[in-house]
Amino acid sequence: MHTAAATSAVSLEKFKHFKQTELSCVAEECNGLPHSHKILKKWARGEKLLLLSQNELLNYNPFPSQILFKIWSLCSEHIDERKICNAVTPDKDVDGFHVINVGRMCLDQYSMLPATPWGVWEIIKRTGIPTLGKNVVVAGRSKNVGMPIAMLLHTDGRHERPGGDATVTISHRYTPKEQLKQHTIRADIVVAAAGIPNLITADMIKEGAAVIDVGITRVQDPITAKSRLVGDVDFEGVKKKASYITPVPGGVGPMTVAMLMKNTIIAAKKLLKPKALEALTA
Repeated sequence: MHTAAATSAVSLEKFKHFKQTELSCVAEECNGLPHSHKILKKWARGEKLLLLSQNELLNYNPFPSQILFKIWSLCSEHIDERKICNAVTPDKDVDGFHVINVGRMCLDQYSMLPATPWGVWEIIKRTGIPTLGKNVVVAGRSKNVGMPIAMLLHTDGRHERPGGDATVTISHRYTPKEQLKQHTIRADIVVAAAGIPNLITADMIKEGAAVIDVGITRVQDPITAKSRLVGDVDFEGVKKKASYITPVPGGVGPMTVAMLMKNTIIAAKKLLKPKALEALTA
């Protein structure tokens, strides 16, 4: 079967010998076989219009059910991340980064939700942590993580896309740590998504608070000299006071993957004909 994904793979064939990867476009076909196109920074700088044209093929071809873009920071000087994200048709935008999906989320309407914030939401809801009228602190204001988490938690639970009805405070890089502590010490739920190791310590958390660690940073272990992943929370100290706490790794990360797969299934179902969908759900 000759799909748009295969077409774009042929177009990029001459670049396959490049090892350095700065940007990856992944399209999942209906038969479950992924196509991954890796584009060199040097090439992307001169030919970024081709990237958009390949994406256009994926948008209008019925076979790829989802389109996932990974834009690395090294591409920032020559790739317009917002332009690339908005080039993906909203129905195939499993990242939830398209401006239409972001807008619908902010208006409490059904949309493709970003995977990590949705994963945090599912952790809270499935664990039974109450949010109605509770104080929540979100440390981090990124447009892909911090902001969507705050939106999901503070919005009206009676709307089309129910929210958490919590009182949410958002901190960021310019929030002094002492001021941050004044907020977290009163918070029923703390979501750490700043990317700063040990930002949240035990003295900043009240007894019984729920702490969700979204941060992930690779650091060198002072004893073994090997690299390891840590979150934004001092896990060993905070776990003695928290009623719930997520580890890093193994906490929010697997939920992000699960929600991304759920978005993929939602996107694929939208493309199925009624009879095919009926057979799938039978």
